[in-house]
Amino acid sequence: MSRGTSFASRLAVLVAAMLVVACALTAVLNYLKFEKLLLGQQARVLEIVASDLAEVFERSMNLGVRLPGVPGAQALLERRRATDALVDGLSVTDATGRILFDTDRQRIGEQVPPYLLPPPAVSEAWHVRRGDWNWIGVPIVNSFGQAEGALLLAYGRDAVDARLDAILLSMARAALIGLAVAIPLGSAAIFLAAGRARRWFAALGQAMAPDATQAGAPAEAAEFRAAVAGVTEALAEAELRLEALAALPEPERAA
Repeated sequence: MSRGTSFASRLAVLVAAMLVVACALTAVLNYLKFEKLLLGQQARVLEIVASDLAEVFERSMNLGVRLPGVPGAQALLERRRATDALVDGLSVTDATGRILFDTDRQRIGEQVPPYLLPPPAVSEAWHVRRGDWNWIGVPIVNSFGQAEGALLLAYGRDAVDARLDAILLSMARAALIGLAVAIPLGSAAIFLAAGRARRWFAALGQAMAPDATQAGAPAEAAEFRAAVAGVTEALAEAELRLEALAALPEPERAA
């Protein structure tokens, strides 16, 4: 392998590596952007679901029903859990954190973990994340503005992960297609440019070699050396004339 070909090979490998790194970095940044976007969308949608359910309990309480005695509460939670694939669990607690209604009936009467309880004097929804699980809490307020309890909605990120996998697969497919086109074309362009530059430098070296005027040397080499010599002599003569002009007194130079 010649020196020019070796350089072209190394340059082609470097360009290919840079393209792969650029595609990988772009895919990672897009993945993180879509992950944040999808998680935010899911949280907003489920917060609306939790708020709507909490309003159902509040309307019943406004009719004079206490929170533990809201009719059809357990069936409402179970029906909502069955019809919404994003929801993994629903709970209604009293002000102390004791579970009154739950889609998992075995948990009724238990105490929720302290980290799921609402922050002090909270009046809006709150979000809790522990590992792969997320919770949205919405306060249930009576007609006097006092918090009687809270509705807790549990959800995972399986739906988000499924969409992210599809997005990542499409990005990987597009990146592979782009690399499959860009790398061969770039390598071919590099080899063509390197070959042409190598021929130019070889011809220049042959023309400027000391034995270029000897017998057997190409006629083009002798013509090139003669042209270079003529240009050199012309430049030298112009330099001498410029120095002579600069040495003249000011009046003579103006004339």
